[in-house]
Amino acid sequence: MDDRMSKISDSVHEARLLIESKAAGEKKRKLEENIRIADARNNLLLESAAQMDIEAYKKRYLVPKLGN
Repeated sequence: MDDRMSKISDSVHEARLLIESKAAGEKKRKLEENIRIADARNNLLLESAAQMDIEAYKKRYLVPKLGN
């Protein structure tokens, strides 16, 4: 009888570990997706800022140098 109780207990623990493992995998997948989204947004912001810098550079007011 003790052996049977041990097997039942092991099955319960295995099932709990399987459920926790699946939940952890899902949480990891969601975190990785959120990181990809944040990275894509960051890249868009950097590209936009760079484009604004380029446009500002093109439109800058040039002060002519005076001769020595």
